[in-house]
Amino acid sequence: MKKNYKFISAAVATMLAMAIPGFAAITGNVVDAQGAPLKDAVVSIKTVPNLLPDARTLSKAKGDFHLKEKFADPQVLIVRKAGFLPETLTVAKLAELAAENSAGPAKIVLKRDPVEDRIDKLMADMSLDDMIAQMTEAMVPNVKCGNGICGSALQGGGAYSAEFYKAGWAQKIPVTYGKDCVHGAADLINGTVFPHNIGLGATRDSALVRRIGQATAEEMWAAHIDYNFAPALSVPQDERWGRTYEGFGEKPELAIDLGSAYLRGLQGDHFDAEWRITGTIKHFIGDGGTAKGWDRGDVTVGDKKIREIHLPPYIAAVEQGAQSVMASFNTVKGVHQHVDSLRLTGWLKTELGFDGFVIADWEGIEHSTTPGNAGDYSGKKTNVSSDEAIRRAINAGIDLAMVPSSAESFVSTLTTLVKDGKVSEDRIKDAVRRILRVKIRAGRLDNPMGPAPYVGKAENIGSAEHRAIAREAVQKSLVVLKNESVLPLAKDGKVFVTGSHADQTGLQCGAWTLGWQGTRGDVPGATSIQGGFDQVAAGSRVENADSANTVVYVVGETPYAEWFGDFREKDFNGKIFTTEKSHMTHFESTDENIKQVNAWKAAGKKVVLVLVAGRPLPITKLINAVDGFVMAWLPGSEGAGVADVLYGDVKPTGKLPHTWPKDAKQIPINDGDGKKGLYPYGFGLTY
Repeated sequence: MKKNYKFISAAVATMLAMAIPGFAAITGNVVDAQGAPLKDAVVSIKTVPNLLPDARTLSKAKGDFHLKEKFADPQVLIVRKAGFLPETLTVAKLAELAAENSAGPAKIVLKRDPVEDRIDKLMADMSLDDMIAQMTEAMVPNVKCGNGICGSALQGGGAYSAEFYKAGWAQKIPVTYGKDCVHGAADLINGTVFPHNIGLGATRDSALVRRIGQATAEEMWAAHIDYNFAPALSVPQDERWGRTYEGFGEKPELAIDLGSAYLRGLQGDHFDAEWRITGTIKHFIGDGGTAKGWDRGDVTVGDKKIREIHLPPYIAAVEQGAQSVMASFNTVKGVHQHVDSLRLTGWLKTELGFDGFVIADWEGIEHSTTPGNAGDYSGKKTNVSSDEAIRRAINAGIDLAMVPSSAESFVSTLTTLVKDGKVSEDRIKDAVRRILRVKIRAGRLDNPMGPAPYVGKAENIGSAEHRAIAREAVQKSLVVLKNESVLPLAKDGKVFVTGSHADQTGLQCGAWTLGWQGTRGDVPGATSIQGGFDQVAAGSRVENADSANTVVYVVGETPYAEWFGDFREKDFNGKIFTTEKSHMTHFESTDENIKQVNAWKAAGKKVVLVLVAGRPLPITKLINAVDGFVMAWLPGSEGAGVADVLYGDVKPTGKLPHTWPKDAKQIPINDGDGKKGLYPYGFGLTY
């Protein structure tokens, strides 16, 4: 112990607790119920209800810790360690502990979590084959692992099995069934499709986002899905990235607040909601910070910047009870995030005290052999074999391997690696303990068929209540960026609603809707933006511009997911993503859109541009040409929410979650970088 660390005597502690409620610094010792020191317990000072701790440290080998920060009411001291029940201490309680041990630091005792006893009993009967099966996530319906069944199963975008649960959930240890329900259970026919995260970022409404999380969980249970690969905690820094819409915005504050709220909606405050679904925070770490915004690219900034921008949402989400973390495809300074022990084990599991499991992304372990590879974009070829990639990934901290194309070879290889001593049995046991810990907390062993009030309740899929939440989300996500005496629209006026996205529900929902790359067709149960005008102002919509006072021009991006939406060409100015054929990337000029707007203007019409897109776009000339400009993001199934705002039934409150670039040369552009965009972060008009 350093000499300048001063312990608090009983008299001083009592005086401080009664007269001066606080400590200038805290020195303590963390032990178990038998008095044995606990190393690497996470000790944090927190001001409730703030999501981030004010200060944080780890206990050392002898259980000792020192926090030099002031500790005063209403702050609390939280002490956590995997396998133990957390302790929360007030200033007064810490003073009591200090008084009890006047000769030394305050002694904080952590009790073993009873869940660990259940895990011990389960693992006592498990062979190596059984444990490796629990570490394997295979593609439905081929979920055989050796002579047993894999511990987890998944299906990609557009695929769904209504029958898998019957066999999967009947196992002694139920098989989790995971899907990317990233903006609702959007692969379900008639499912509610909520705005993508970028739109939710514009709402700044954590209570709303929490309700969306719960509604999503309810629809998942109705379809017998118990594991969600959401929410994304990405903090996108470059609009050229094809996954920009998956993040809540360019600043970590949005992912901290809204990501944690969504997680609480899925799981409950302490993973205790009856409807709880295991959520997954992703993609750890730096997916939104790659150079040039290239999907699966390299993060070139230093650790200090990563800790400032990309780590805080994970700190908050772990404190809020995150149970599953998905590793990222990107590299950090050339190190693939599926094999990065510094960050998976050092930062996440140790420094943050994460006690759930880390899951690989889709064949992410194999991807580490060709980092940067994304579809047609070839990555850096390495001399690393598939077997070596598995060894590195498991030793780095991957607990559950997502291997939809290679489950059989993964099981065989990992078994050999353990027998050859290249992966320790302790590492296998740690991974399985983490997986079982989450399954028990999720209630999957106590109630294998799921919570009766929600499981199989088809009436919850696309229910009126859920659609009302989604419509509210659309209303609050719309950002009015330009209004030259054209909004709100008058219901006794005549409006012509037109454009590529006016009456196409698939386009307004975006990707991860009835498929990985979304759909250009209709989404069952959805209301188009044009259809919403008919609901909100029946009789005001006309069939041609000649009969109208105002033209509402609804255009935007065609759905895309992951690298298909990357902009990798030379000039992004005046370009909008489109596809003539699925999976074929193309960016189309807005020149024809501008000509059309100018023609309407020449005919004396007012023009309101409604943009449906997954990111701010450098389309300044088009914006300058219109009288009004409303950013609708990717609103989802409830298009009537757009008309609610345009007619003024609901006042616009949305604020930009990203700085809007004036010119493509400004990209990347983010708040505080000194660049002046067309519209600043947080901008949004009302009326």
